[in-house]
Amino acid sequence: MNSYFGLALMSESADEQFTQEFIQAIDEFLKEAMKLAIIGVGNEDNGDDAVGLYVLSILQEANLPEWVTNFYCENVPEHFLGKFRRLEPDRIIILDAADMKEIPGAIAIFPKEAVSSGFHLSTHTLSLTMLEEFLKPAVPDLITMYVGIQPKDLYFDTPLSEECKVAAEEFAELLIERINLADNEKTN
Repeated sequence: MNSYFGLALMSESADEQFTQEFIQAIDEFLKEAMKLAIIGVGNEDNGDDAVGLYVLSILQEANLPEWVTNFYCENVPEHFLGKFRRLEPDRIIILDAADMKEIPGAIAIFPKEAVSSGFHLSTHTLSLTMLEEFLKPAVPDLITMYVGIQPKDLYFDTPLSEECKVAAEEFAELLIERINLADNEKTN
């Protein structure tokens, strides 16, 4: 049994990259968001480990609404704990490489239970679920979405694989679209 839900397999032959279930999970997550923090985690020196950072760099170029804040955390998200706490987001998306034993570029949304029960979404020092635990006292209604992209190569001093680059661009485009739709619903 897989420890994720909302899997999207990035394939050149697929007409629809993202399933309705995947899009619906994002829409539900964004539905009542007041402050969203998007956290990119990864190591630029290790090939596809930088895929979450690449997604975030695309999001930083987008004209996202004021209620969305991006954090380019690299491999030390714990250095940003004070900034997260001051922001007091009610929603957090964590973007990282994740070895799911899927095809390179596959994207999955993980429940907290999968991440906290030993599945290694990240290779980074601080367990990513600890971010949520740290913020819970300040923001009791905090909801976190963990998004992982299957790496192809994690070798030192290599660029992103084409599969991860395409997946990151497709996911960033989808996330920008869904955030803007959620923003339009807030203003109407």
